[in-house]
Amino acid sequence: MRNLPRIALLTLLCIAGPVQAQALLAQPQAAFVIIETSLPTAGYASFALARDSASFSVDSAENKGLLDKGFGFPVRVRRVLDGYVYAQAASARVLVPVPFGWRGFDDGKRTRLFTPAGNIGIVINAMPLDGFESWDEIREQVWKLARQTAEDRAKKDPRYSARLIRLADGTFGMRESNIYEGEDDPYSSVILFRQHPDDPRTAIRMNLFAPVGDFERHLALAALVMKDMQGAFTPSGLDTDFSRIPQSESPAGAKKP
Repeated sequence: MRNLPRIALLTLLCIAGPVQAQALLAQPQAAFVIIETSLPTAGYASFALARDSASFSVDSAENKGLLDKGFGFPVRVRRVLDGYVYAQAASARVLVPVPFGWRGFDDGKRTRLFTPAGNIGIVINAMPLDGFESWDEIREQVWKLARQTAEDRAKKDPRYSARLIRLADGTFGMRESNIYEGEDDPYSSVILFRQHPDDPRTAIRMNLFAPVGDFERHLALAALVMKDMQGAFTPSGLDTDFSRIPQSESPAGAKKP
């Protein structure tokens, strides 16, 4: 069995700091109590915050303002459906379903989708899987780090809880509740991995974060996005020339990783 280089594995998971995570990889695997095999279900319309797709207009004052602040390029809408759009996540080379009223930007490394308030969001990026021989091996490597990270966080705060996720289609990940960071209000998060629709040697990593009270409902959105994601050719042009993006000032939608 071959192991992915440590730095690559830490980047793949991205739920622990660099120093902490390096130490975790050297420790034995910790026990984990629950593995969930399903997520809630819902329709896109239940997450829509508007009646149309106007929030994705590249010419809107809000999106131009975020572009000027270096948040990336507004995502391009490729199809408009009932309560949601398919937007192009250029850096991950996928089409992503996003509810009406949300916003989306891509900075060449990741795609960030978020509500106008910025307190609920989704981050999507693609990761090469060089060094792994199977999807099962990837899952076990990521879970090894996830188990220890969750155990350490639970020791520091009894309000914290976590569960591993493994779905029938091969999607896997981890959900965390009551994450406290500094003086910010607590939030909850789910990180899910699936194979890229067009490239089995690439993983798609999706992180959805939300306030604790909104998280359970939005787990259904995370499941929808991962299930309905499609592969996409990314055309060249000004909207994907990421060298033109000013240095980021981290606006509201960038609050969580």
